[in-house]
Amino acid sequence: MAALCIDLRRPAGAFLYDMTKPRLTIDGYDVPVHDWGQNYFDVVVGGPHRVEIYVPYVFPRRVGRAKLDVMVPEEGVALEYMAPSITFAKGSLGAPGQQKSSGFKAVWAFTIVMLLLVLAGVILRR
Repeated sequence: MAALCIDLRRPAGAFLYDMTKPRLTIDGYDVPVHDWGQNYFDVVVGGPHRVEIYVPYVFPRRVGRAKLDVMVPEEGVALEYMAPSITFAKGSLGAPGQQKSSGFKAVWAFTIVMLLLVLAGVILRR
């Protein structure tokens, strides 16, 4: 029996993701996920499988969709999923240690611009 290990990750500071847990399908079948972090799944047979992950949310209903066709050898395979920083962005699914949160740079750029505007408003008000 082949095993699939998926590390389900979320961006630092994205506390809203803690209110729910990701949903996973393997070959179109829903598979129960324990929580964020390492999850192990027994795949009946090694070979090609389609893995799809998303996080349930209010709007849009499915955040961070990611899918990957993966060849699972008999000894198993490890994957990593990273949820996006922005709800309308896609998630990232692939090799461990290489997945980045999409939208992360945009969130930081927006935050810096807003801080500069507030700072400029405070300085000009004097």
